[in-house]
Amino acid sequence: MNIKRVLVVVSALFFLLTNTHGQGLPEDGPLTIDESLQNLAERLLKGKQGSIVAIDPATGEVKAMASNSAINDGINRAIGVAYSPGSTFKTAQALTLLSESVLYTNSRYSCNKGFWRDKIHIACHEHLNRLDMVNALGQSCNSYFCQGFATMMKDRVKYRTKNVAINKWNSYMTSMGLGAMLGIDMEGEASGLMPDSSLYEKLYNGRWNGTTVMWVGMGQGEVRATPLQLCNLAAVIGNRGWYRVPHIHQPVNGLPLDTKYTAKHFSLANAKAFDTVVEGMKTCVTSGTASRQKSPFYEWCGKTGTAENDGKDHSVFIGFAPKDNPKIAICVYVENAGFGADLAAPVGALVIEQYLTGTLTKRSENHAMQWEKFQVVPDNLGMPNDSLLQTYSINKKEMQQASR
Repeated sequence: MNIKRVLVVVSALFFLLTNTHGQGLPEDGPLTIDESLQNLAERLLKGKQGSIVAIDPATGEVKAMASNSAINDGINRAIGVAYSPGSTFKTAQALTLLSESVLYTNSRYSCNKGFWRDKIHIACHEHLNRLDMVNALGQSCNSYFCQGFATMMKDRVKYRTKNVAINKWNSYMTSMGLGAMLGIDMEGEASGLMPDSSLYEKLYNGRWNGTTVMWVGMGQGEVRATPLQLCNLAAVIGNRGWYRVPHIHQPVNGLPLDTKYTAKHFSLANAKAFDTVVEGMKTCVTSGTASRQKSPFYEWCGKTGTAENDGKDHSVFIGFAPKDNPKIAICVYVENAGFGADLAAPVGALVIEQYLTGTLTKRSENHAMQWEKFQVVPDNLGMPNDSLLQTYSINKKEMQQASR
C-alpha cells in the first residue's frame, strides 16, 4: 500500500477516535457525577470506541458515565447499545444455577481447552481441569458454564419442560435488572435481551434443547446487555442481592428523589449463592484472569469478559470495591479490543483506585497515560459509507507502525 495513503487514513482515523463523540451528560440540573472520576474515564476512552460507567451500589447514583464513538452518532454507548456480555455474564449464571440447586459450590465439569458435545465445540483457554464453582469463575471456564446451563435446560425432574426451565432462568435474570430497561433518568436507554420460551420457540420452531442454546451459558448466543445493566449487575452482587435503579440527577429545591430511585429491588438468588459468586470474583482478582490488577491497599472483586462478535472481540470488565460494603461498581466495555484481561480490566482497576483513594499512585498515573494514548480502531466506525475501511484495511499493528 502507498505509504502516503496509509498516513492519510491513519490521520483520519486518529481524528475520529481521539475526539469524544456520543450523547453527552444531561445538562438539566445538578448531577451525581464525580468530576475527577469522569475526567479519568474520558481520558482512558480516548482513541477507543466504548464506554465506562460507575455507580454507587448503595444509592444507585451514577458517579461516572463516559462514552466514546468514532463519529458523532448521538449514542451514549453506556446506556444505548446492548452487547453480548461475554464472560461477565457467568456471574449471573452462577447465581441462578446455585440458587436453583442445579449446581453446587463443589460441582465440577471437565475442560481440556474446551469440550465437544454433539459435534458442537466450546473452546476455552488452558487452565487446571475440573474446577469447582469459585475457581471456574476465577479462571472464567467456558466449558463449566455452558455445561451447567445445558444441565438446567435438560433437567426434567426439576422442570417439567424445557420451556419451564428457560422461563425460570429468565425470571432470575430479570430480577437482577437484565433484559429490560432499568429506567435511568436519561433518554436513549436500550432494553437488552434475555431469552425466554417465546423467543426460542420462534427462533428454533420448537426444535431447541440445552445443547443448541448452551452458548448462553458463557454470555454469548441471544443474550444482550447494556454496560449500565452490567454495572448494575456488579452492584447487585456487591450488595449481596439488591439494587436501586441507577440515576444521574440529584434532588433539587429540597424535593426528595422519586421513590423509583430509592426503592430496593431484590434478586431471586439466595444468600449462599452470592457468597460463592463474591468469592469467585475475588479469586478472579487475586489469582485468576484479572490477577495483574490485585491491589495491596484494598480487597476487591471483578470478572473479565471477552465478547465474541462478527469482528474482533470486545474487551469487557465488571467489578466492585471494596469486597465488603462496596462504594463503587463499574463496567468497562471497549469494542474490538480483545481479551477483557488485557484492556478493560486494567482500565477498570484505575477507575476504582481513583474513586476509593481520591488519586492515582505515580505508577498508576503512568499506566493511565499509557492507556490514554493506546488506540483501538473499531471494526465498524458507524460511518454512512465504510468505503474508507473497505479500500484501506489496516489492522491495529499497522496503524501503530504508520503513526510512529
